[in-house]
Amino acid sequence: MSRDVLARRPWLRRRCYALAATFSAHCPLWAARTLAWFVALAWYLGDRRGRETVARNLAAFIPAGCPEARRRAVRRSFRDFAFAVAETFALPRLRARRLADRVEVIDPWGVFARRPISGPTVLATVHCNWEQGAGLLHHLGLTAGVEVVALSTGDAAVDAVFERLRAGVGCRSLLLDRAPLASLRALKAGKVLGLVCDRDYTGGGMSVRFGGRRLAFPVGPAALAVQCGAQIVPCLFARRGASRFAIVIGRPLRAVSDLGKAAQVAVLTQRLADTCSRFLAAVPAQWVAFHEMWPESGTTSSARLLAIRPEKS
Repeated sequence: MSRDVLARRPWLRRRCYALAATFSAHCPLWAARTLAWFVALAWYLGDRRGRETVARNLAAFIPAGCPEARRRAVRRSFRDFAFAVAETFALPRLRARRLADRVEVIDPWGVFARRPISGPTVLATVHCNWEQGAGLLHHLGLTAGVEVVALSTGDAAVDAVFERLRAGVGCRSLLLDRAPLASLRALKAGKVLGLVCDRDYTGGGMSVRFGGRRLAFPVGPAALAVQCGAQIVPCLFARRGASRFAIVIGRPLRAVSDLGKAAQVAVLTQRLADTCSRFLAAVPAQWVAFHEMWPESGTTSSARLLAIRPEKS
């Protein structure tokens, strides 16, 4: 079922989300993942435009001379996103004892040497298992609570579903339209703020180098760090198997006090983009990028595009 169909029928979208939440709440996680696998396969086979869009986006992180690797990565993108949706609805049911031997925390900078981490801290991640990441941090005791900047779905009923799920793992949603002031207050109160930083939804982003090209990145993380003296902790939540993850912690970023505020924001935003590029180069297939990240690439002639053909799974 296409996103356009759901957009035109709000009642159907609500019913789909409610059904997914109910199913995931009353069935084993393995069963939810199995169903998600079949849904992803049907979606992959039936969405040619989606395959081409994902291929163009992933081209920034997969060498041009590896077409087969790119095809596999595109197929895995559909599968892993479906897994992520199924797991998101099951997050409140997870328990630390079930995760202890399934999640590796790679923290060379000792950010979580003392648990739970205390603020003011901005946990910045990419569109890669970000909802599961909040649950993993909570169940492993790495955070005691996170204020999460969330993009509204445009439907209050659907937003409420995600709010309940996040609340079950110690998160409180700050909708994007009200996030700037709420985020500032949270950090000044010494809280931990979580956000996804690789997409500019407001149109006020800063052009940075990302994936070998220029892309508008939101300046919110850097601006908040400069304003509050908070550290930015880049995080990657990488899937290592059907039920195994790695939480990779990047080097904490702080403002450089001997620069003006505008220059500090620019430097921090570029450094964050560099870290995100390295994250995604490690796990390109797990990047959720089903819309044109670089719109100008959509105008490239079809002869220059990688042809993505459905594969047997």
